[in-house]
Amino acid sequence: MHKLKLKLITMIRAEDSNNIYRYLDEFNGRLDSLEQRISNIESRFNPVVEDKMALFLTVPDTIRKSLFAVSHLERGTANEVSAFTGRHRSIENKYLNELVRSGWLGRDRVGKKVYYFLKKAVDSPKSEYHSAVDELEDKLESLLG
Repeated sequence: MHKLKLKLITMIRAEDSNNIYRYLDEFNGRLDSLEQRISNIESRFNPVVEDKMALFLTVPDTIRKSLFAVSHLERGTANEVSAFTGRHRSIENKYLNELVRSGWLGRDRVGKKVYYFLKKAVDSPKSEYHSAVDELEDKLESLLG
């Protein structure tokens, strides 16, 4: 960054606007190249998942149970989710907030209570995300008993 400033100051002092434009154009090309490389790297680490069930399996095991609980309840507090999963409320609160930050859940405050719900829900009573969670739960239930 310091070299860039020195080079621009030198060019401005020389009043050579053609060199400034050429340098800025080169700089812009290098930035575009870097953005493309970063995009390629990010796409390798975060591939687009089209299969709904595979998408839910990308959620870490530790918090997937909380996601399923909210899906089953459709809307619930950390206490309600805790009762469903059998884990302590403070742990559920942490997991639910992780799911909110990652975009899986939404949260509403009503008075002192905070309610969590599937964020990707649409106008229909059961969206494709709800049905995918239900389908995965059913398959896991049939496999595990």
